[in-house]
Parts: sequence; structure tokens; C-alpha cells
Amino acid sequence: MDESKSDATPLSFDQHSDFIWTWKSNARGAKASLWLPYFSGAEKVPRSKKWKISYKGGNLELDLSHVDFVMLYGVSGVLSVEFLDALAQHKIPLMVHRRNMVRPYLFYPEPGTDDEDVLSQQIRIRSHQQKRVYIAKTLIRKRLQNFSPVFDVPVVYLDRLAKAKSLEAIRSIEAVQTKKFWERWFNELGVEGARRKEGMFKAALDSQSVFLSGVILRWVLMHKLSPCHGFMHTPTSYPSLVYDLMEPYRYLLEKSVAMAYQSFGSRDFEEKELIARSKVELKDLLDEVVYVPQTRQYVRRKNLLHGIVLALRAYLLDETVRFVIPTEGEKKGGRPPKVGFRLPGEVWQK
Repeated sequence: MDESKSDATPLSFDQHSDFIWTWKSNARGAKASLWLPYFSGAEKVPRSKKWKISYKGGNLELDLSHVDFVMLYGVSGVLSVEFLDALAQHKIPLMVHRRNMVRPYLFYPEPGTDDEDVLSQQIRIRSHQQKRVYIAKTLIRKRLQNFSPVFDVPVVYLDRLAKAKSLEAIRSIEAVQTKKFWERWFNELGVEGARRKEGMFKAALDSQSVFLSGVILRWVLMHKLSPCHGFMHTPTSYPSLVYDLMEPYRYLLEKSVAMAYQSFGSRDFEEKELIARSKVELKDLLDEVVYVPQTRQYVRRKNLLHGIVLALRAYLLDETVRFVIPTEGEKKGGRPPKVGFRLPGEVWQK
């Protein structure tokens, strides 16, 4: 979603904060992600490669070769099979989501062949209790560690997590510490009596989660993994793997919403303003350059979302003996871990 009209993009329509996400760092040559509010229909432009898409408030024409993800948000209109075929041809995932929709509807292209057959490895390891618990513990440990600086999980609970031998034990530890985290998070914002699962904060956090899930889904599909066969989240009726891989990076959602809330100061504001401002803050956070100790690279935070998929793939294919999650950190000496992958989009620092 680009709040500026100065960045050139390959899309032939004006920027609008409601429906377009691009990145300041690569807007001139990058594909864009579309968030279409109150979609009403799409039709092929005669004698052209473009599609005309209508939504509440206007319409736009675009070439799907310049798009990498589409989300329809809110009440939707007519979605033609012809348009779905066009999205499949360009390998573009489509998500349909509404505010109170627990499980977004997903359309994604058939992943194609994979000589290394990572899908079989994913299912095999998912059925291996010890390895499945190991992956779940690794994900949740990063989630808990990233509560800081809002809340530091006591070492004793991290030790209990390390010794956990079942998903139930992991979930129990996570639930207790997450409850404490939210109490501290709301206290630091100066909001009394608020809860994660209600009100404008729920709407803003859920909106951020939907966006981040779309980014991770894109990389999961690209690397031939099943989005519905997770390790921490058991059901296969929704993209559970996507939400597994989001766990270490949820701090970005929480930080962006907190920054958005604080930006309003003492003035009154509506829920939709908090959601819109949170999206801007999240985009800026994802575009910032950070150092990744695991690979000794400088990359933009958005590349961590690709990196965790690469990390899981490397572990599943036995290219590394550990599941090493790429995270931002300080530059230190010593020998780096053997990770079996490199992050894309390296930014060279002087």
C-alpha cells in the first residue's frame, strides 16, 4: 500500500492507499500486492493484456504480470472463472477476507513439480512426533524471545519449553506467557480493560496478520510446500503452516499497531484510522534494513519472511541439521551456524 504517488511502478493506475502495496526500496521494478476493498468485478480489456477491476469507489486497469498477490477485502461482487484462470496463469494467489471471517478463502495455483520432493518430506516430518515438536518449539521460542522489550519471558519458562515433549505442553507454556505479554502491552499503551480478542485493537492486529500471511503464503507456494500442513497448528482446513511461520514475526504486527496508536496522541480517532495507520507503520518496518546474524547479511525485514520458508525447506531436505530461523540482531564475531540457505535481497553496507 503506497501512501506516496511519487514512486514509479509498473502498474498503469494511480496509487491509492486502500488497494495497493509496493515497497519504497524496489517500487520501480517490483511486482505489487493488491488489497481491493469491496470488490465488485473484473473484466478483460478488449485487445489488451490488461484487466479492468471495479471496487467501491472506483476502478483500475492492470497487467497481471506486474502483480504477485491479490486480496479481496469486505463484501465482494462477481468473481468470474475467467479471472481466476488468469490469476492461475500468472501464478498469483488470491485471498478473500472479511473482518469477522475466521478462515480466509484461498485460491492458489497448483505448485507444479519439484525434483527434490520437499512436499513428501514435509508430510513425513509432520508425522514424526519428535521432529514435529522440535520445529514447534523452535518457532515458539522465537515468538517468546521477541516479546522483549515489552515483556521478558522468565528463563525458567524457556527451560520448560526446551524440555517440552508434546504440542500440548508447548501450547500451554505459550498461552500463559502470551497472556502476560498482552497485559503488559496494553498497560504500556495506557489502555485499561482492553483485550486482544475484542475492539479496535483486534481489528487492527487481525488486518496486519492477514497481510503478513499473504506474504508468507506467496513464498510457501513458491517453494512447493503445502500451506495447510503445519507443525504447531494441527488442522489442515486452513493454511496452518503459514501461521506457524508467522509466529517469530508477530512482534512486527504488535509494534506497528502500538506505533499507530501512539501517533494519534490525545485526539480521538476511529477504528478504520487505526487500521490504516498500522498498515503504513508495518510497511515501513518491513522495509527497514536489519542485520541477520544467522547468515551474516544485511537485508530488509520483509526478506525474513522469505528466509524462514527457505530455512524450513533446508531443514526438511536435510541440508542442515537444525531449523535456524533468520532474525534481526547485532553483528558479532565468532563462527556463524550452518544454515543451508542465503537470504535474498542482500543490502551491501559500507
